[in-house]
Amino acid sequence: MPVWRAVVHPGGSTVNRHLCFSLLILTGLVPGSRSGDAPPALRVERGQGGKIVQVVGLDAANLKALRAVKWDAELWAALLAVYLDPQDAAATDDRPAMLGSYAVRGDVLRFEPRFPFAAGSRYRVVFNPAHLPHPPAVKQSPIVFRFADARVQKTPTVVRQIYPTPDRLPENQFRFYIQFSAPMTHGGVYKHLKLLDAAGKEVAWPFLELDEELWNPDGTRFTLFFDPGRVKRGLKPREEAGPILVEGKKYTLVVDKAWRDADDFPLKETFRKTFTVGPPDETCPDPKKWKLEVPAGGSRKALTVQLEKPLDHGLLQRLLWVEDAKGRRLEGTISVTGGETRWHFTPKEAWRAGTYALKADTRLEDVAGNSIAKPFEVDVLRPVPRKVEQEAVAIPFKVEEQ
Repeated sequence: MPVWRAVVHPGGSTVNRHLCFSLLILTGLVPGSRSGDAPPALRVERGQGGKIVQVVGLDAANLKALRAVKWDAELWAALLAVYLDPQDAAATDDRPAMLGSYAVRGDVLRFEPRFPFAAGSRYRVVFNPAHLPHPPAVKQSPIVFRFADARVQKTPTVVRQIYPTPDRLPENQFRFYIQFSAPMTHGGVYKHLKLLDAAGKEVAWPFLELDEELWNPDGTRFTLFFDPGRVKRGLKPREEAGPILVEGKKYTLVVDKAWRDADDFPLKETFRKTFTVGPPDETCPDPKKWKLEVPAGGSRKALTVQLEKPLDHGLLQRLLWVEDAKGRRLEGTISVTGGETRWHFTPKEAWRAGTYALKADTRLEDVAGNSIAKPFEVDVLRPVPRKVEQEAVAIPFKVEEQ
């Protein structure tokens, strides 16, 4: 009697590196499994990194017919069904088939479960060719195989920090950065985010929900904006729905633990950032008010800049830098502390005695969206207090020999 194997074609995603699938259809070796008389080209396998089950090798006539059918869940399950498999293979199991969606993509019939396959659980898949729109002329037994989603749980992913970090934010707070300990799944992220008032009531529609989500390259930091139409005064959304934050009140930004990381595991726990609201901040950051703590020559100690107020954590990573006397940008590492009021630059090589310049791009903003060049909130009834024309401002400093 022939032996058929259920084959897995792993892709290159992060998920696949953590998946180990046991998919066997072995007559007499896996209890209850039968290979039937299916032709060698017809097989059942996992796809999309183990997230779906698919049937490969169907003929063109059946593929065309399956694209057009309007079957209910019961008819689909008669053709292709996935069940939770009891640990005791000899046990009688009358569990219903898993719910999910069926679709033909290219030359493959796919089943995607409504809820992801659970790590450590066993499943049984039954594909019955007799229920195809054009069943084989020669009766074939159902193809049955079992698999265990044997992913090993890694260190759970957590929210490391939400920026800005202070527990008091201006009424016109504009942007948050959510920093995770590992890459996260993308798409549909806003369902995992809520803003609650002091009574625990959800604030309606506070976020700017972008179709193209804003992630850093490695998928560990998500940028979340409040709806600017409800932050900026004089705009219709604010007039109709009111401001998102109100001075003197308390709010909590909630990141739901159901948000799954790139390995398809949920977060370890729900993360909450609670903060009170102060008056709106309408002043531009002023580099003239910054204070520099300059290290001695010959050392690799950090240059520290004391800012006059909290600035945007993400922009501080790329819009503030150090140049030498010849205008060459120094290599080194940047860190931000003190509630985003202290910026530290540690050079790759030891400081040499001489003159340097701290350069700030005029697009650098505070947490309310006011940049060095202009305030976020421009009142048409009064002039902008000051206007910065250059693209970057320079603060010279000198490193002395130790």
